[in-house]
Amino acid sequence: MIHINKLRRVMEEVSAEKGEFTLFGLFLREEAQDKWDLVVSAPWLEEGKLKALGEFVERAASIVGEEELLSLSRIVTLNHDDPNLRKILETVQVEDSPLELWNTSFFGLEIKHAYVLRAKKSRELEPAVT
Repeated sequence: MIHINKLRRVMEEVSAEKGEFTLFGLFLREEAQDKWDLVVSAPWLEEGKLKALGEFVERAASIVGEEELLSLSRIVTLNHDDPNLRKILETVQVEDSPLELWNTSFFGLEIKHAYVLRAKKSRELEPAVT
């Protein structure tokens, strides 16, 4: 598993370059056999998604190492209008320190273990003020 402090560094450095993440966390699905998913959401990831994701993976690999990055099951990106993102942001708010969760359910999946490094609504997710 990737060390949480290294992932935090990835999040902070990429945020400084590209903009804040709405969600940044590691999730271990019940059936995943110790292969973690990195789940991320950020407004800048939605624009030119493939290129932005490629740049993110390249930056992450330079910090955590390619071998550690390849130890992940997958990297999942969620758009700002994804109901799964809204659900997790209604449940969890994290900005400064990682939140560790055990035996919960997100994304319609049973999650054995999770580390949420950031879960904060962005302006795009806030209801419009009239």
